[in-house]
Amino acid sequence: MSQPIPNPNNYIIRGFTNGISKFTGTGTGLGIGTGTGLGTGLGTGLGIGTTGNMASVLKSNIGRIIAYGLSIIIIILVILFFVHFFITPIFKFIPGGSGIISVPGFDDGTLFWIKTTTGPILNTTLPIANQIHGYTINLDVFVENPLQFSTMPRIFFSRGADKKETPSGNTLLGLLSNYNLVAALLPDTNDLIVSVLNKNNNMENIIVPNVPIQQPFRLSMVVMEQALEVYINGKLLKTRKFLDVPKDVKGDINSSTGIESNAIKVHNLKIWSRILTVSEIREATPALSSPNDFGAGPMSSSTNCVYSSTVNATDITSNILSNIIKSGNL
Repeated sequence: MSQPIPNPNNYIIRGFTNGISKFTGTGTGLGIGTGTGLGTGLGTGLGIGTTGNMASVLKSNIGRIIAYGLSIIIIILVILFFVHFFITPIFKFIPGGSGIISVPGFDDGTLFWIKTTTGPILNTTLPIANQIHGYTINLDVFVENPLQFSTMPRIFFSRGADKKETPSGNTLLGLLSNYNLVAALLPDTNDLIVSVLNKNNNMENIIVPNVPIQQPFRLSMVVMEQALEVYINGKLLKTRKFLDVPKDVKGDINSSTGIESNAIKVHNLKIWSRILTVSEIREATPALSSPNDFGAGPMSSSTNCVYSSTVNATDITSNILSNIIKSGNL
């Protein structure tokens, strides 16, 4: 017995209905084939599909843009590094170094006495603990009152110094039996002396006359195997070639004590275990301290004589006249 031939329209409607149901997630009203149900289903399905595609495309484009940007940055860096190392310096890794673009975090100096404390620094904590030369020191100095006279040098910085209980003269070796490096003001003046003791116990001195008063300045000292250099505010003032190499003296660093601490104050001691170039010394950080950082006050108009036997007569006369004028007796 022959089977009835199915109506092909039923298969067409059923297939179309199932396809629309899968596209929208629901078949409600579509099986009937009404125009309203079909229109609603198609509209909803098309809306959902369009929104999902746009979000996917947007994410893909953002990722592609980021990848392109990173690739360009890497290419530029590779080119800059190639130019820096093989043609001309581009990056400046240390203050005062060669280059155009400053890169922080590579300064190899060690900073002590920041703004306030100036206590002793143990040699074991120094970056030059095992060196007697081949190093650079920066120090901010403030001469507050040079009128505190003395027959002896007024030491405000020393390394490895052994102080004599009883002074034997009016030189640095009259005060100290041993030292590596010393900085002081000469008696009765604002002249600076920087000294290294050589292996034959002789002083290798540099004298800088008339350093600033009541105005901070940066003292830089470069101790080499055969010479000593002294800079003021980044400017090389004097160089001394040693008669002999520095004596093998290592030790703690100390600042001024006693009455000298009222006359001369120091901050921002910075030490490098290498010899800096002139540009590195000139641009070294931190910035020079201000008078307020030292708690500066007005300079006394009268002298404070520790040793009166060799007080400069001209300075005494000048101060006496100044006091007479201020009192109105002249």
